[in-house]
This record gives sequence, structure tokens and C-alpha cells, in this order.
Amino acid sequence: MKGTVVKFLLKTAWVLELIIALFILVVTVVQMVLTGKDSLDYLALGQFSLDEFLANTMNIVVCLEFVKMLILHTPRAVTDVLLFAIARQLVVSHSSSMDTLLGVAAVALIFIIKKFLLSREDSVLPKDMLAKFSQEFIAKKEEESHHE
Repeated sequence: MKGTVVKFLLKTAWVLELIIALFILVVTVVQMVLTGKDSLDYLALGQFSLDEFLANTMNIVVCLEFVKMLILHTPRAVTDVLLFAIARQLVVSHSSSMDTLLGVAAVALIFIIKKFLLSREDSVLPKDMLAKFSQEFIAKKEEESHHE
């Protein structure tokens, strides 16, 4: 009984994460369109700001990486999100030399982690998890077709 409840809760949490990822993806696509439209309008008016454009596009990239992290659940996806978030902060903000140095050190540390601590298996969703999910999906479809 306890195992069944735990499995149900884990599947529910996973489905909710997918719903959140889908919502973030939809909002990100809308933001992409708005950023493109605004950039063209500002270019036509001669009021284009490269800083604002970079901030918006880097936010979009960070959101896309975050969606991948929610879906994949791999250590490499987490480090990618951190890498892009720190890179965004370095590119967009005009902070002090010490903040920039710390940001560059953080990026270097993430590259070291990716090179020496993460393996190839850390970047791929476990095959047994994909196979198990697809088998459950096929079994539910077959069960539904037998009930009809």
C-alpha cells in the first residue's frame, strides 16, 4: 500500500512538473515573439537598445534551459541552467570588477564540474525510465481499448 501511494505521488509530481514546463515554454515563446516585435519597432524608431535586447534574449535562453532541466532531470541539465543564468548575469549587468571576477570563476567552476565530475550518463535520461514510461503508456492505451 505504501509503495503504491509513493509511486502515485511521484507520478503526480512528475506530471505537474511537465505541466509547469509546458506553461513556461508557452510563455517563453510568447516572450520571443514580443521581443522580436519590440526590437523591430525600436529599430524603426531609432531607439534600439542592445542591452535590453540581450537581457530579453538571455532570459529566453535561461527559460528554455530551465524547461529542459524540468523535463530531463539530469545533472548536466542543472549545470547548463546554472551556466546560462550566470552568463546572462555577466553579460547583462554592469556590475563591479569583483562581481565579474566571481562570475567568471563560477563559470570556470561549472566547466570544471562538467569536464571532470559529470559522465556521459549524466547527460542522458536513463533508458529504463523512458522504457518504463512508454510501457506504462502503451499498457494504459491497450487497457482503454479493451474496455471500449
